Amino acid sequence: MNRVEFLKRKIDRHLLKEQLFKNQDYIKLEKPFLAKSRKNFAVANLLFNISEKDELKKSLNLAYGFETYEWTTIVSYYSMYVSALAALAKLGLKSKSHAATIAVLEYHYVRNGRTLEARHIQKLSKAYSITEELITKLIETKTKRETAQYDATSAISRENAKTALEDAEEFITKIEEALD
Repeated sequence: MNRVEFLKRKIDRHLLKEQLFKNQDYIKLEKPFLAKSRKNFAVANLLFNISEKDELKKSLNLAYGFETYEWTTIVSYYSMYVSALAALAKLGLKSKSHAATIAVLEYHYVRNGRTLEARHIQKLSKAYSITEELITKLIETKTKRETAQYDATSAISRENAKTALEDAEEFITKIEEALD
């Protein structure tokens, strides 16, 4: 079984389990999800800047050594995830599962989505902007988010938070380009 068939079966299972829903009304959620994604990204940037800048810490009455790199990572991932939900909404899909979202994103935008209808030919270069590498970044950031959120002993480094923030910016921008 090739990757496209594997993803199609996985998506069908998510539909059966009611973790993924099809309805053309979901298309109207594309723009609100993109707006929410950008707002989440702004919050991730704010959290990173609070961790970096002593004058912000002082103005917020935070301790000198205060940092919140774990929340930068968590919010960065969610900004990516919400932009992925926008890409699903464009297809008339809504997801209640991170795994389902990633499978649909890869299936429709990386693997199968490259066979576009004639009326979408002008958007071909935009469709190519969502690559397997971006899906990998989403998955890697999800793993960092899980570590930051659920592991009480593991600290998220500044470098991990910075990478998550950079990956989120690239991911959101590429989703926006593909949906434009």
